[in-house]
Amino acid sequence: MLRPTEIPRTIRAVPVARFGLLLAVAMLLIWNRTSEAADSPSSVMVHLPGISTSSMPFMIADDLSFYRDEGIRVETTRIRTGAGIQAMIAGAVDASQIVGPTVLAAVLGGAPLQIVMVFNDKPTFKLYVKSRFKSFADLRGAKIASSTPGSTNDRLLKIVLEKHGVDWRKDINIIYIGTSDVVFKALQAGSIDGAALTPPASFQAEQFGFYPLASFINEIGALQGGVSVNEAFLRNRKVQAEKFLRATLKGLRYFKSNREGTVKIMTKVMDLNAANAARVYDETIPAFVSDGTISERFQDEVLDFELKTIGTDKKIPREKLFDFSLIRSAGK
Repeated sequence: MLRPTEIPRTIRAVPVARFGLLLAVAMLLIWNRTSEAADSPSSVMVHLPGISTSSMPFMIADDLSFYRDEGIRVETTRIRTGAGIQAMIAGAVDASQIVGPTVLAAVLGGAPLQIVMVFNDKPTFKLYVKSRFKSFADLRGAKIASSTPGSTNDRLLKIVLEKHGVDWRKDINIIYIGTSDVVFKALQAGSIDGAALTPPASFQAEQFGFYPLASFINEIGALQGGVSVNEAFLRNRKVQAEKFLRATLKGLRYFKSNREGTVKIMTKVMDLNAANAARVYDETIPAFVSDGTISERFQDEVLDFELKTIGTDKKIPREKLFDFSLIRSAGK
């Protein structure tokens, strides 16, 4: 089974260039590995920010023994996005589910990271608001929750607001709350008027009287899940990397093609009843790809979206961020 490693909460986000602190992050992570996993070349450590539909290819590959069939063991560490990427830079984590602006920002700062697989090419966020807001024009003065400045959902929220004539700098109050559990508590308490949510959190919002004012699924360039890796993992442990990606691709394909089997696994790993798991599946499956890749044109669109999200004028070639050669080989 995938075994989550709990990381001390003292780990926090630090700039890529501060290698002393990165080393400290690495040592904390390594300390939390079992000695067997740390010594085993067949063990792959994967960072997940939490369990969601974007984690399902990993969960399915584990539950159905795809990793075991490849002769590898996958362990997960669940820490926040920034700390997880820093740990991967430091070599304490081999791979991460994160493929968004945090990875690109690290690459722009000189980090040896690449995106080698993509799970979904469309965002599954929707803007949920209180029922009294019947249109975007009604949102003026509203308190809308977002995770962190510069995150994918924050960028999407601002794009959608602007498209509907709302100046997010002046017309509304964006409140940066952070993690989804805090957003959920704020929704429950009624202290915010809306938030960008994905299933199943969006279903819970409906129970508190919120409804979807807009879907973000047609916004171009936002990636929510996939596999990013430290280049050292590809270079020094290529055989293990190939096995890991091949099994994960099997998990993705199963997710896309087997609704009944996936729903059963979702009830276990996402703590959902069968009806909610089925609804989560049905709402999110259109956003997922089948082969773990995206076209070169779409890679350019992702770069444009993420560079604007980060707020930089820097440009890099798509080959610097994306490398789908191993996943294409695995899919043959």
